[in-house]
Amino acid sequence: MSIKPEHSSPCMVALAGYACVAGLFLQPCAAAPATGEAPSSVARAGARAAKKTAAPRLPTDLKVVKDIVFKQVGEKKLDLLLFQPLEQKFARAPLVVYIHGGGWGGGEKFKVLRQDIVGVVRELNRQGVACASIEYRLADGGEAKAIDCVADCKDAVRFLVKNAEQYGLDPQRIGTFGSSAGGHLTLVTALGDDRDYPCDPALAGPSGRIRCVAAYYPLVSFVDTNLMKGSNFERPQRMLPLLGGLLEEKRALALKLSPLELLRSNSPAIFLAHGDADVVLSFHNSTAMRDAAQTKRVPVECVISKGAGHGFGGEAIDPTIAEINRRTVAFFLEHLGKP
Repeated sequence: MSIKPEHSSPCMVALAGYACVAGLFLQPCAAAPATGEAPSSVARAGARAAKKTAAPRLPTDLKVVKDIVFKQVGEKKLDLLLFQPLEQKFARAPLVVYIHGGGWGGGEKFKVLRQDIVGVVRELNRQGVACASIEYRLADGGEAKAIDCVADCKDAVRFLVKNAEQYGLDPQRIGTFGSSAGGHLTLVTALGDDRDYPCDPALAGPSGRIRCVAAYYPLVSFVDTNLMKGSNFERPQRMLPLLGGLLEEKRALALKLSPLELLRSNSPAIFLAHGDADVVLSFHNSTAMRDAAQTKRVPVECVISKGAGHGFGGEAIDPTIAEINRRTVAFFLEHLGKP
């Protein structure tokens, strides 16, 4: 199945303020040995066991269908949460799929409950839009690499398209949404051609349409070294768990994982938000993506939050998280609320 992009309204660009939770990208690297080798399977298993806790309590004001398995790889089942509309405003609900962050090697679907994310989900549900939060294999030094993360994200969308009638969804009105590493994955999910990724053939089926994509503080290129300055990606070994080799050895793969390289004139509308005090991933990632989208006449809105770090952290950031959420919701409703 191919998820087809849609070219919609005129380009919108705005500068504002953003911030983030520092460390999302640093943690997976800090866990790796100084030699640059990937952590051992024993170390990874121990880390996962140490972090394993009871599932967070879901907000009682939201209607959530839990544990929907969309894919199985070997013994590992990948599932999602489906947040159903609180009010029926469409015959079949538009859908926004959220992809969590965590440096590609960490995180899980419950990151949707973060302050800067759950507000968007709640308001979209009030406006009749369904939301999903998905799991994907983690590139934590094991077999899975970043391209497998992308395949899982795409397969979650393909599953929901294939089962749209069962869940009351409109497969022609889909948006993707992600933060940090998830911001990168949401862009690749929306912009990349399914045929270039190892997606599950069992999920082939009717075509859906991704109309728009929103990315908070994303990485937008694995090949543009200027965008990596000051970040953990200046270390060549950072690419090992993500690409399965160094950049010079895996450049063709890195290009498939670089949103800047995937932009086309008919790409979906894009919303970007970043903090100008982000020391994990520079806000220049978002402005570079904005500029490239403008060049190709792809509808784009870019919000730069003054004083905000990675994860929109910081005092007196401008715009605030609440304002960023409001603009994100408005973006999705603009592009998904149309017939």
